[in-house]
Amino acid sequence: MKRRKLNPLADPVFKRVFGEEKELLMDLINAAIGLENPVIEIEYLTNELLPEANDDKSTIVDVRCTDSHNRHFILEMQLLHQHYFQKRVFFNAARVYGRQIRKGFNYESLQPVYALCFLDHDIELDTPDWRHKYVIAKENNPNKKIPELEIHFIELSKCRKRSNFNMHNPLDRWIRFFIDPTFIKQISMEKDYEYPFLKKAVLLLDESNYTPGQLYSYDKYLDSILSWNSSMKHSFEEGIAEGEAKGIIQGTHNLAQALKDLKAGKSPEEVAAAYNFELSYIQELFQQLMEN
Repeated sequence: MKRRKLNPLADPVFKRVFGEEKELLMDLINAAIGLENPVIEIEYLTNELLPEANDDKSTIVDVRCTDSHNRHFILEMQLLHQHYFQKRVFFNAARVYGRQIRKGFNYESLQPVYALCFLDHDIELDTPDWRHKYVIAKENNPNKKIPELEIHFIELSKCRKRSNFNMHNPLDRWIRFFIDPTFIKQISMEKDYEYPFLKKAVLLLDESNYTPGQLYSYDKYLDSILSWNSSMKHSFEEGIAEGEAKGIIQGTHNLAQALKDLKAGKSPEEVAAAYNFELSYIQELFQQLMEN
């Protein structure tokens, strides 16, 4: 029986590929963030950010690690549009930064935190740019920055519309992997040899690399995505129907008020502007009132 190729965007697969394979994670971080001193060694940390107190909220991130410079990295793959996602990412990054201080440590020991988030939906609708880097910068001199916190968002949804992927660019290679991992078949054997991390990542999408428990989590995750999409579609359709009904009621109410104002002596121009009707329509109503 033919084995499945799993979706690299699915949470269990993303965690398997980048949460267990250090070389792949380091290559992805270096490609996406562009550090002056690249990551050459990492140590995985628990992906659960425990609460400070019993009544605080704990947060689960996809992958978390530190490197040989003690820099902290948080990686997330987000398929569904989530309200306040950017605030949640900032909160998690700030929490990681603050928790570096423990008894006996001083502020000099604090190291930067980098949050890298891949999203399969748009978060900035007013621009075709798909890569967004947020830093803390001085208002009147953006070149002056506080380098302690960086947040990177990469919108895969916009990248799906791209046709100009540069295979010499390591970030483009990883983006292509996320949105279309089958493209590796189009690469010649020579190129395949040049991109060993990419080849390994594609091989890890084969279901034979996963335990029955991991495959169960994968199928359950996909079911939850489908259920969410179906629920949102149903809610959207209900919202349209409800909005149309409200529009009819509101329109009827406005028309009654418009007729009342015309009878009270207001001009067609005033009434049309007050209730957002076409002037020609109100003039026609006014003419009918005058004839009657």
